Amino acid sequence: MPRKKYYKYAHFYLTLGLVIVLLGFSTTYFSRLGEFTIPYHIHGISATLWMILLIIQPYLFQKGKLKAHRYLGWSSLLLIPTIVICGIIMMRMMIQGQENYPPNLVYQLAFIDACTLVSFALLYALGLIYRKKLKLHSKFMVATIFGPLLPALARMFLFTFGIASNFNQALTYSYLALEISLLLIIWKERGEKEIRLTYIPFLIFILIQHGLMYYSDEWAWWKVLMDNFANYG
Repeated sequence: MPRKKYYKYAHFYLTLGLVIVLLGFSTTYFSRLGEFTIPYHIHGISATLWMILLIIQPYLFQKGKLKAHRYLGWSSLLLIPTIVICGIIMMRMMIQGQENYPPNLVYQLAFIDACTLVSFALLYALGLIYRKKLKLHSKFMVATIFGPLLPALARMFLFTFGIASNFNQALTYSYLALEISLLLIIWKERGEKEIRLTYIPFLIFILIQHGLMYYSDEWAWWKVLMDNFANYG
């Protein structure tokens, strides 16, 4: 397949993802920068840099700048661990400060964060492993954008635009938005066998996560695990 015909407009769609993230975190983070500690800032900067990298990489590929594409790609070996480690630290801090949240909400959010961090790291690792197989590599890497999109959409629906009236409703809308987006991508790329290893299993994972999310704040074992993880209580 000619290079310029494969994921030709990927950087435009990924730019839209970045805009959604900036909008979603505009009221809960960007307008309150002074209220957050260093791990939040490092996590926010590294996650933003990753999304910018996702936009630049397909553009460089389309332009035939493969050397720059490879060098920038290897720089992600610093970004991804930073995103994941800071995400774990923030989960811990959230559970320690659960008095500032509605009852049991931190356990639900921790479940979502844990699923998101694991899937994000796994998708990235698979993209790295299959870096010499263009279609698999690109699909795995594109799918990583759904990690930051979930919390961004929830904040956008709840705080930025006030479409949702509570966290559960905002999360429901967010999961539905991701599921519809993945279905559209799968339909558009239905002729490519690689979706059976990428977008389809990822959609199944999101659907399962969506269903379990509603009950995660009721699991006694999960609460004990998270409290021990955060040294809470």
